[in-house]
Amino acid sequence: MNLEPISATAPSAWAPYLMNGDSSGLEPDEIAAAESFVRYLGAWPCECEDAGFCWQHDASRFLPLGADCQIYTALVAN
Repeated sequence: MNLEPISATAPSAWAPYLMNGDSSGLEPDEIAAAESFVRYLGAWPCECEDAGFCWQHDASRFLPLGADCQIYTALVAN
């Protein structure tokens, strides 16, 4: 089995939850959107890096707001 890195942009405010499981400070709709983003990626991210402010990001389909963003990378089995 090989692991392939998959990357996508999403709000920086989700980083504590996506990287460490800490959902404090997030509203229930933000948690649901972050979990939809994880399903979109195919796995929980294992790293992130700053992407700056994005009017449109890959998570816009789940939470359509411009935001300061991170590039989240997950390792997905192929």
